[in-house]
Amino acid sequence: MSQQNPFQHIQLRLIKDAPVKKQKPRNFQKNTQTQYFRDNRESHAMHLSRAGSAVSEEWLLNRQRRQLDNLPEMPEALSIFLQIDPRELPVEDLRKYGIEVIGEFEDGFVIGSSSDLTLVTLKEKIEKFAAGAQHQVAGLWDIVTGVAWRREKILSEALLRDWPIIKDYDQMVVEIGIACLGTEEVPVHPKNRRSSYKSEVAYNRAVETWTKKRNEIYDMWDELMNQRYDQLLRIIRSYQGEVISGPVHENPELLSSMPDSFTVKVRISGKGFKDIVENHPYVFDISEVDGIEKHEPVEIDQDETINEGLIFNSPSEDAPAVCIIDSGIQERHIYLKEAIDQTVSRSWINSPTDVADHYPGGHGTRVAGAVLYPRDIPRSGQVHHNIWIQNARVLDNNNGMPSSLFQPILMRQIVEYFHSSPRRTKIFNHSINSTNPCRVVHMSAWAAAIDQLSWEKDVLFVISAGNLPLYSRGRPVIRLAIADHMNSGRNYPDYLLEPSSRIANPAQSLQAITVGSIGLADITSPYYSFSKTSEPSAYSCTGPGIFQTIKPEVVEYGGCVAHDGGTPRRILNRPELSPQLIRSNLYGGSAVGRDQVGTSFAAPKVSHILAGIQRVFPDESTLLYRALLIQSARWPDWTSRWPDPTSVLRHIGYGVPDLKRATENNPYRITLITQGEVRISGKQVHIYEVRIPEELRRLGDAFDIRIDITLSYKAQPRRTRRNRQRYLSTWLEWQTSERYESMESFVSKMIELASGDEYIDEVVDESRESIKWMIHKRSDWGRIKGFRRDDNTVQKDWAYLKSYEWREAFYIAVIGHLGWNRDMNATVPYALAVSFEAINEDVEIYQPIAIENEINIKVEI
Repeated sequence: MSQQNPFQHIQLRLIKDAPVKKQKPRNFQKNTQTQYFRDNRESHAMHLSRAGSAVSEEWLLNRQRRQLDNLPEMPEALSIFLQIDPRELPVEDLRKYGIEVIGEFEDGFVIGSSSDLTLVTLKEKIEKFAAGAQHQVAGLWDIVTGVAWRREKILSEALLRDWPIIKDYDQMVVEIGIACLGTEEVPVHPKNRRSSYKSEVAYNRAVETWTKKRNEIYDMWDELMNQRYDQLLRIIRSYQGEVISGPVHENPELLSSMPDSFTVKVRISGKGFKDIVENHPYVFDISEVDGIEKHEPVEIDQDETINEGLIFNSPSEDAPAVCIIDSGIQERHIYLKEAIDQTVSRSWINSPTDVADHYPGGHGTRVAGAVLYPRDIPRSGQVHHNIWIQNARVLDNNNGMPSSLFQPILMRQIVEYFHSSPRRTKIFNHSINSTNPCRVVHMSAWAAAIDQLSWEKDVLFVISAGNLPLYSRGRPVIRLAIADHMNSGRNYPDYLLEPSSRIANPAQSLQAITVGSIGLADITSPYYSFSKTSEPSAYSCTGPGIFQTIKPEVVEYGGCVAHDGGTPRRILNRPELSPQLIRSNLYGGSAVGRDQVGTSFAAPKVSHILAGIQRVFPDESTLLYRALLIQSARWPDWTSRWPDPTSVLRHIGYGVPDLKRATENNPYRITLITQGEVRISGKQVHIYEVRIPEELRRLGDAFDIRIDITLSYKAQPRRTRRNRQRYLSTWLEWQTSERYESMESFVSKMIELASGDEYIDEVVDESRESIKWMIHKRSDWGRIKGFRRDDNTVQKDWAYLKSYEWREAFYIAVIGHLGWNRDMNATVPYALAVSFEAINEDVEIYQPIAIENEINIKVEI
């Protein structure tokens, strides 16, 4: 951190690292349906047995029909569709029934598969349940017969809509997701029962055995992926199809990129497509290949001139780098050339050296310019660049992505290339989106690849939220245009909350920063802007994202559009509402212009802030960069007059970030942070203490203090799972002590909470002394309803208290919970930021809080 900053962030003090505690059984009230099945064992067992037999018989008959019809051989496993009570019968426990989990859905529905075509193991457990044992079977609510469910659960919305019109001879390009976990599970680590071993030697021997078994299972998973890929490839080829995402054996990262599945992009006939949908036992997701959203060139008279006397200076060698994944960059542009790291420029279009931005006016060029010049573009004098721009070209001359490129592989190739370069690039700007809203069932392969790369490496993606088009122009009806909404009687900004306005793939990625857009100005004659200054742009896609996450997290000034007030309204760009951007003039035109708007140009302004944070904290992880970015965000003034704060959160997330607030403090504000790598496991608790000086707690004073807390962590994803608690290997949350709660009481409560299971809402009460958080830990507790702050890997909340309401110490707990990874030795890293601010600047708090928290305290283990 810069030593010139007199108000530096100070380190949070960890005062207790609570070890994993043996879980106590909780006496949850049984689901009424589960209890009914337990009370009526024989009838329920009879229903399950009959349904299981029907599924088995139908699958065996189907296999015989396939042989007679000379259809390609499917893997030797049947597909089974179940409904379970996840509390009574956890989804991962289905392995004990001989069932591999292929896909998980809402309301307890699960796609499973079994290599035992007669379901012997399942039937044995059902028989024991009927006899009075195997109580867990009461949580197996139903086995669904038939195969009608497969289309609805496996296909994307667009493919399901088109199913009736798909002909056998149609040629289709789709992405197919195949699950690859099998029924083997990594055993519980001996650490959980260490006290049962007679000696340290015996314990170490058990650990060696466990490690060998774990490695064997990992090898088995890899082999299973290879085997299932080969099986799928044979089926595709039998229908004269091909894998167009590249041969897996030439791109082994496709198989190793996710711990539970692989996804391939294929070209196949309609007949082959339907066969896989209806009969492949391991498929969990099939979607159309996303079209790439395009910015149509706009003709606006340019009156942008530059001063030829401008002098540009290159960044220092140790300056941060931002990689622009886009349409290329005009690298010799006068405003850019001194900041371009030409040593690593690379294209995935045509040839590796074809890195220029050939799109009219440029897209990647504009994005790169917005990273360097987020507000004003200089017209004279000297310019000292402090960010290196790196060029990864992935879009062609029409701003489209060739079908030969497959985003999950492409993301990995880009990250591995630039992150391993001499500058060790950490920040990747990805202002590219699909044309349709993101799906909300399973994480897309594109977004999951970004999550996996964020887990593996110290990198952070900044992704645009996506834009509504002005007019449909023959586009698919899934993404309605602004004009469509106007013509249907839906007005700004209400139409932005429609399902068709949801953020676009891959903006739903949990471990990336998603950026929406707000307006720069407002005009009323002769055209009328939709938004006023800092209000949501008329095109900016909204949340929530997948798993009800808060998306976009932040917004920046991407500009807005206007209408003419007519009937029907004519919608158009106006320079007064457009951000000033660097333009590509390879084919003529001005070097600077105001002729484009979009979330594409809001995202790089956030990348600029992140690079500034990296400049101040060069040795810290991107988790801290993300935490400080979100911590700095604020809602604009207009939000205080907005009647529904929930819609505000959906539009703009946590608000507009600020570089100065992210990296500096002042006499009236202080930020405390974790430093270095901090890791935590499931069922573990870290307790931090912030001491509040007595002079700030005097009863006679009533200063308004705002507190902000942001937790940023990452975990390994599992794409076949459908909620955040099982999509991630480990998931975290934070809690705070109540206003008058003692440390002993708080620590005891947090350890108890960590030792429980995922159903934590029922064991935490909203105390009358609770801090009135805006979002809160339950969706019905905060001022903002319908959202939980812990439903993402970055979690922020804020509240306001009077100064006399604080105790002498304030405690924050970071709590680890087991996700899909049940290994309590597995850890995940996180960063935590806590800020206090005297919002009226009527009492100086930095110095007294900093002094009070400089005392070193021994961590209690």
